[in-house]
Amino acid sequence: MAEGFRGGRLLRFEEVGSTMDVARNLDDPEPFTVVARSQTAGRGRFDRTWLSPPSGGLYLTASIPWTRPLAQAPLVSMGTALALARLAARLGCPRITLKWPNDLLLSDRKAAGILAEMHHPSPGVSRLLVGVGLNVSIPEDALSQVGQPATSLSVASGRELDPEQVLREFLSHWTEVDRTLEESGFPSLSEEYRGFTDLPGRTFRLEGAGGTSSVVRVVSVQEDGALLVEHRSTGLRQAIHGGELVPLDR
Repeated sequence: MAEGFRGGRLLRFEEVGSTMDVARNLDDPEPFTVVARSQTAGRGRFDRTWLSPPSGGLYLTASIPWTRPLAQAPLVSMGTALALARLAARLGCPRITLKWPNDLLLSDRKAAGILAEMHHPSPGVSRLLVGVGLNVSIPEDALSQVGQPATSLSVASGRELDPEQVLREFLSHWTEVDRTLEESGFPSLSEEYRGFTDLPGRTFRLEGAGGTSSVVRVVSVQEDGALLVEHRSTGLRQAIHGGELVPLDR
């Protein structure tokens, strides 16, 4: 495929430390996408290690010149997750769930994760780096080393998948979702996003920055992408835009 995310350059590597680091160190004002067959230092949110074996996975980072309002940056991650859900649905995967704000679960097992970071290569210049790790056809014995329940698109769909074809389809879905997000905002995607969540009514421990923690019940995913939660200790409701949800009801 000649084009990456949003029609930008697609840069291919056999092995890198992490595609996020490669993208951060490249000086290009236009959109581009870095794809690697394997990573030796892949990471997810909160600096967790992301297993990146050299066969059966997709590891990529898109560099997006950022001219939108800063408050819209988290929504790009949610749009990326929605594109992954569309891909999984097209491939026939059952029980597709988006773990707010942006992990893809298939039958309650993690199949993909997203990491987004704002980068400022020079004064007045901003780029949003969005990294995606997707298990396409990683063998089950390798998935067992992840340290949490994990699966792949091929395991979930019950058929062999070509990572190159999956890459093409994902970039197409992702580009379409992001264009909609930029032109119409998250409200135009919110109903579809909600259709892939199972959050309302469930109870979680919400872990935030600085080690804060509280038990909350999820009320809804709002039109702006925020999560409306009710704190168990006080009954107060709050709209949150980030944090880690640890299930307490399963």
